[in-house]
Amino acid sequence: MFYRDFLNLTTSSFLAARLRSFLTGLGIAIGIAAVILLTSIGEGLHRFVLDEFSQFGTNIITVQPGKTQTQGGNVGALGSVRPLSLADADALRRLP
Repeated sequence: MFYRDFLNLTTSSFLAARLRSFLTGLGIAIGIAAVILLTSIGEGLHRFVLDEFSQFGTNIITVQPGKTQTQGGNVGALGSVRPLSLADADALRRLP
């Protein structure tokens, strides 16, 4: 008996406020779609970034010409710039 009363109450509530029920359902559907869309975009971006970095591999060293002096405070290893020499090239060539 309890379930039948509950079903009658919900049915009558939905029928009494059709527009409110429709807008509530629409809001829930839009919210779920937004969460799925943003999760998919985040996952796709994550995979894209991983693919871009994985193409470099772990045994590739890239040397680019640039400044030999840095400005600003000491930033650790990134702040230590020195010119490359032929000995450096030989050391890199000997790496496995």
